[in-house]
Amino acid sequence: MFGIELKKIYTLFLTVFLLCLVNTNLFAQEDLGPRKKLFRIHSIKVKGTKKVEKEAIIEKISARPGMMLDNYLLKSDIEKIYAMKFFEHVEAHQRRKGNKSILEFVVREKPIISKIIFDGNDEVDDDDLKETLKTKEFAILDVNTIKTDVQAMQKLFEEKGFYLASVNFELKKSGLESRDLVFKIKEFDKVRVKKVVFLGNKAFADSELKDIMETREEGLFSGMSGSGNFKEFNFQTDIERIKFFYKSKGYLQVTVGTPEITVSEDKKWVFITIKTNEGPMFSINELSFQGEVLFPDEELTEKISLKTGDTYSEELLRKDIQLLTELYQDEGYAFANVLRTLHVVPGENKVDVEFSFEKGKIAYFGKINIKGNTKTRDKVIRRELKIREGSRFSGSSLRRSKDNVNRLGFFEPGSVVFNTVSPKGKDDVLDVDVSVKERNTGQISLGAGYSTATGGFFQGSIAQNNFRGLGQTLNFTLSISDTSKTYNLGFTEPYLMDTKWTAGGDIFSTENEASDSFSYKRNGFDLRVGYPILDYTRLFVTYKWEDTRIKALEDPTIDEDVENGVASSIRGTMITDERNNKFEPSDGHYLSIATEYAGLGFDKKWFKNEADFRFFEKLWGDLVFRGRYFVGKMERVDGQAVPRSEKYTLGGARNLRGYSFEEIGPKKTVIDPATGRVRTFNSGSLFTTYTQIELEHPLAREAGLKWVLFFDAGDASDPQNLSIKADYGFGFRWFSPIGVLRFEFGYPLNKEDADAGSQFHFDIGQLF
Repeated sequence: MFGIELKKIYTLFLTVFLLCLVNTNLFAQEDLGPRKKLFRIHSIKVKGTKKVEKEAIIEKISARPGMMLDNYLLKSDIEKIYAMKFFEHVEAHQRRKGNKSILEFVVREKPIISKIIFDGNDEVDDDDLKETLKTKEFAILDVNTIKTDVQAMQKLFEEKGFYLASVNFELKKSGLESRDLVFKIKEFDKVRVKKVVFLGNKAFADSELKDIMETREEGLFSGMSGSGNFKEFNFQTDIERIKFFYKSKGYLQVTVGTPEITVSEDKKWVFITIKTNEGPMFSINELSFQGEVLFPDEELTEKISLKTGDTYSEELLRKDIQLLTELYQDEGYAFANVLRTLHVVPGENKVDVEFSFEKGKIAYFGKINIKGNTKTRDKVIRRELKIREGSRFSGSSLRRSKDNVNRLGFFEPGSVVFNTVSPKGKDDVLDVDVSVKERNTGQISLGAGYSTATGGFFQGSIAQNNFRGLGQTLNFTLSISDTSKTYNLGFTEPYLMDTKWTAGGDIFSTENEASDSFSYKRNGFDLRVGYPILDYTRLFVTYKWEDTRIKALEDPTIDEDVENGVASSIRGTMITDERNNKFEPSDGHYLSIATEYAGLGFDKKWFKNEADFRFFEKLWGDLVFRGRYFVGKMERVDGQAVPRSEKYTLGGARNLRGYSFEEIGPKKTVIDPATGRVRTFNSGSLFTTYTQIELEHPLAREAGLKWVLFFDAGDASDPQNLSIKADYGFGFRWFSPIGVLRFEFGYPLNKEDADAGSQFHFDIGQLF
């Protein structure tokens, strides 16, 4: 009897002891004291689970039947159960069944998130906020994950310019086992940058350093572009940009201190002070090459941009490392590594640059896998590749392949990724995984407005630039204005029957009333084929058939018999296009040389030669130099007159912007027999030449606004009797969804010329 009572007291004591250890967090202490044996486990049970499987808990813990339970093991297992993040309370008990001891865990599961609510967000959408969350509706509540979500939302608000926004959360009971998660948000107004001040800068003015930064002061176009907002992430990136800029100008030891950011009392403005210590400007003392050098030092020195005596440049050094790495990779050394070491010359503002080479082993291309193309056929991508399965590795071919796939324009910007992976057991083979993300290649655009050249206009287009996933282009465009109507249906097959030949054609109809001399209607079609003769160079042959009919004739000297009729022509064109962007080029060049002969039967005959050269280069920062030179010459065939509608004139928004449309060219004066009024008409020339020079720079990047300064010069007359006209001016451009809108003011230099007079032009479309 006494023994039975003693057992009950012992059991009760042990249970209370274990509960005290759990509930008073004694197990959380680093020092549990000596290891104490508690009892031998006969079986393990779990109580209190509803959504979590009991077996999942038993699998997680270390205790097993037959083991001796001690205080350290029990503490560890309770911590493991808590670490599952499914439970808000865990207890451990010893249950006796006869002479057997059962280890019993009693748990209380965390509630689920029944609903996620955002309260207080006016400027940032719920959908944008939800994308940042790891917590999901109907998931088990985890406070640590929610705290991480709060930080992610805070960062999102900062990126959108709400630097002072605050985010908190609260849990509202919505049921016995569910909670509503409410994020309490205070957005405040967007914080604007009032002033950015630099201290310690001597080599570069504040304005130069500000141009490098993405963080901008509040300006005239901030409301449209969103510039002027303070965003923490962008600002931290700006600091690194400033350091890189200095090091690229020779200031190797520049330091940029922690910026001071002051918020105005009304919490609407921030004032930023950035302290710099420029240090001395360094130049290159010696260049050396160490390690596994495959090429003569003289050859390597000639290829790289940095030279002895030049100002040190971090930017050029990075480009040189890339060039040298690619040089080794083009020899098959896919794993080549080029290290740079800088040694400052004691007592001098000079630095030695040491390039060290580790060539690795020669590798070959293995399988080429295309991923992510749900619409575009594999062959459309593969035919742009300069690499082949089984060929020796080449870094430049890999880079050019990626550039070519990007140039297609079928994939999201930045989504084209080339990954190289060695298959298991073949460390000298590299498989290439080409990963892409499709973009919408179908486009519908509508636009309306007013142009000083054409009056009111409406234009629209429907285009599919990846028709049937084969890279084909199918488009229909129409343009209607006060002076013209144009319709065009076109199709282009870039790789005819999977060859390198390009083929296509157009059907068109045009009505033009822009000229003071006459108006006409023209219908026709063209067929064209092309073939690449060099990288980025194609040769095209185009056959065109067009029927022209005069609608109204103002110039009585024009012969309608010459103007009316069918022209059947063939045109050969060689085009080299190495622009980095066809829509908004900032680097590269474009060259077109064309010869056209009209006279393949039918009514009209002429011979025409034209050359068009365009050049683009970034001069400094985002300042882009744009240059163009055009020359064209027509000749009569068999003494037959050239139609006035084919001759050259200059003036207007597309060439010499200081003059009105068709203002430049040979003139003739006639007397209107009906009114007796003297009228002057431009009779057109068989020869023209002109040049255009522009400096273009962003005015508000985010809004797509740019300013431009320009100079034009040229003439349309007999090449033996040229009288060059010139103009200068300025303008603004908006890269809008319907195209490039141009607002330009031109002023002629030949002010004594009778044709001179300042002009304002508003037009749509990139000039060149």
